[in-house]
Amino acid sequence: MIHVAHQSFVLENGLEVVLIPDRSLPKVVVDLWYDVGSYDDPIGRSGFAHLFEHLMFKGTSRVAQGEFDRAMEAVGGANNASTGDERTNFYDLGPRHALDLFLWLEADRMTGLEITQEKLDVEREVVRNERRQNYEDAPYARSWLELPRMMFPEGHPLARNGIGDHVDLLASTLDDVRDFYRRWYVPANAVLAVAGDFDPADAAAFVRSTFGTLPHRESPKRQVLPMPDRPVTSKLEFTDDVALPATIRAWHSPRLYTDGDAELDVLSNLLTGSDDARLSKRLVYEDRCAQEIDATQVSSRWGSMFLITAHAAPGHSIEEVDAAIDEELAALASTRPPTTEEIERGRNNREIDKLYGAESLLGRTEMLQSYRMHLGRFDGLDEDLRRIRGVTPESVHREASRLLPDRRALLHVVPE
Repeated sequence: MIHVAHQSFVLENGLEVVLIPDRSLPKVVVDLWYDVGSYDDPIGRSGFAHLFEHLMFKGTSRVAQGEFDRAMEAVGGANNASTGDERTNFYDLGPRHALDLFLWLEADRMTGLEITQEKLDVEREVVRNERRQNYEDAPYARSWLELPRMMFPEGHPLARNGIGDHVDLLASTLDDVRDFYRRWYVPANAVLAVAGDFDPADAAAFVRSTFGTLPHRESPKRQVLPMPDRPVTSKLEFTDDVALPATIRAWHSPRLYTDGDAELDVLSNLLTGSDDARLSKRLVYEDRCAQEIDATQVSSRWGSMFLITAHAAPGHSIEEVDAAIDEELAALASTRPPTTEEIERGRNNREIDKLYGAESLLGRTEMLQSYRMHLGRFDGLDEDLRRIRGVTPESVHREASRLLPDRRALLHVVPE
């Protein structure tokens, strides 16, 4: 049994806290997950959760703009944040003597954020420029704007890309931002993880003296829409300033930690996890029709996608690549089912990835946060490893047989 030592408690205002002591190195991590992400962007305000992540660094009534980072850097600390469909997280890491400062700063901006029109205008342009750089101007990246619209019906939260549309970002008002803050950024809608070199009793006392004094407000409720079982648009092609054509296949797949999710993780390894994996060996090394190819199970809380992405090699067409992929998937589902050796290798790789991810202090902290969000408890590593070890050739074959052409979205990117 593998156990990550921890203890947890809930404050009167609803904030859930987990302490993960590790005295092996004189460092600490503070990791705060808010149960809000781009899934919760208001209608007509795509990109809102990500925009708000930026605003959380713009100062409070007690910590002026810019002082949050300067205070951390002065004690040898650093911080960052990210927004996904399902959560927004803020994390701080540094030497053990910085722990009280980290906790005080995070408690301060949980309820004391100062949002002005000037700050909103500045960060809105930062996010719009981020969209241009990462999605509009980067080769092939427009695919990740188009794919959600192919997979989900209009109006579904997952049909929007988390970066947001320019029109929606420009329409965001100061009242929208303040309402979003009051609604989602409350203690009862967050989980605070503290990891590293500290005394648990001292850390718990300081958490209670900082976060425990914040007022209680009810955690907001969200409407979770049903997941489709096939894409809305089965095929799309667009031109881009790229050298080689690319093909992307996408299927709806089981959500994180549910039946079938581990099987598709192992299947991705069977297809492209090594040079002699089925698709890599056939397309890259034998036929040489693809320059690169990757299969992955993109698992999430609401619903996942299984993706196969390939770039054609010079002198070869995207139709040739598609035909080879289809042949291999058809053989996998019928005449050449998964072998015991392939499944064992995939299981081992997934287990090693999981354990390596828990080696760093931040990785271990994020792992427990993920278990809490998806499984309802922090102690989920044993169950996670059991589901990986329980994958069999038969169970992978069952999931592979569902990768049918009529259930996929096929996206082509072709050179201008």
